[in-house]
Amino acid sequence: MKTPKPILERRRSVRLHEALPFKIGHGDYEATAQTVNVSAHGALCLVDKSIPLMTQLAVALTLPVKGSKRGKTLHIKGVVVRREKDPSLERYFLGIYFSSIKSQDQETLRRFIEGRVTPSSG
Repeated sequence: MKTPKPILERRRSVRLHEALPFKIGHGDYEATAQTVNVSAHGALCLVDKSIPLMTQLAVALTLPVKGSKRGKTLHIKGVVVRREKDPSLERYFLGIYFSSIKSQDQETLRRFIEGRVTPSSG
């Protein structure tokens, strides 16, 4: 898999470079996706379908929790702010900005990310 070209770092929070499965939906459309990286403010993910820029999505991101088979699911509203085709896989990289996330869920996500990021992982 070839990752998209790097862009100027504009993020307000730490990114976790980890593949986390999650679901996205818009209207009657639902798909599974996988993060390439995630922060408390958004995610870069890989999906099987091209979704237009500025599409509003419902996101259900489940964080693994030690001792729990279910994990902790965060329900987030997001907007597609970046889309790039991965020619080797016939899939798409989508940048999703979390436009509406409960402050408690954002804090849970931030703590999860910081707990998994090591200083050397950049």
